[in-house]
Amino acid sequence: MATISSHLLNSVDGNHANGVKVTIYQINSSGEKKIFFETETDEGGRILKDFELSNNDCACEYEMVCKTGDYFSEKKVVSEIIVKFKMENPKKKYHLPIIISPNGYSIWWSK
Repeated sequence: MATISSHLLNSVDGNHANGVKVTIYQINSSGEKKIFFETETDEGGRILKDFELSNNDCACEYEMVCKTGDYFSEKKVVSEIIVKFKMENPKKKYHLPIIISPNGYSIWWSK
């Protein structure tokens, strides 16, 4: 079973970014995109979901969209964060932590 997780941290005040809408899309080899998973970050600014991935799923690309524009009340430049990635191993944990602000973000892979 594969696991996808993320942790959004607010760099302005150091709080966990809770209530941020997150959609993960699956993109097949033809470029067709469909919703794979939708949720919101919990009180700790996290998402966590386990998946059974087929060989076809492992061959696809994925796109995580975090709607950060609604999270910040002041003027913002970054309204959403889009991260493309692959899940080639059906038994791996994929963790994408993101530090967010109204005008930027930083992301890295965590293994």
